[in-house]
Amino acid sequence: MNITLESIGLSQEALANRVVEKLVEGLTTSLDYDEEGGEFRGASPFARKLNDMVKARLDALVNEMGEKHVLPRVTEMVENMVLQETNRWGEKVGQPVTFIEYMTQRADAWLREDVDFQGNTKDASGWSSFRKSGTRVQYMIDQHLQYTVRTAMENAVKNANQSIVGGLKQAVSIALDEVAAKLKVEVKTK
Repeated sequence: MNITLESIGLSQEALANRVVEKLVEGLTTSLDYDEEGGEFRGASPFARKLNDMVKARLDALVNEMGEKHVLPRVTEMVENMVLQETNRWGEKVGQPVTFIEYMTQRADAWLREDVDFQGNTKDASGWSSFRKSGTRVQYMIDQHLQYTVRTAMENAVKNANQSIVGGLKQAVSIALDEVAAKLKVEVKTK
């Protein structure tokens, strides 16, 4: 008597599916135990690494598609967006401006805003204690210049100190050598 897969109720395809399922289960799950000794199945290190790799690949594909399809569309929308100022009743006031023009105007206004000697605006420092020192761009330039001059001066003083210390060390060494040459020590015994 010849025993075949069909005689026991299995087809080759069903057997192949069972083998593949068992292999996948063995690779992707691991048997772990809790504090009380109870068994539970969790993701295996292989499954975790596989999930990480799949996630990384999907993230890369999403970023690639976003850069290819979404970013150009968003850029186009931003560049073509027109903003219109309105009053509190929703009536149009002033001229419509593109988003780029609006951002340029806001940046210009921010740079030209009056600040005190600490770079604070009227709102930040309080109206009663505010004393205008200049515009924000003037303050930023002043701070940069102060930093640059301070750094240059600190480096110059450091270099000068190193030169002075080196010169003093050399002068003291020469003077000690001269004194040692002039001193004559005699030891006499009786």
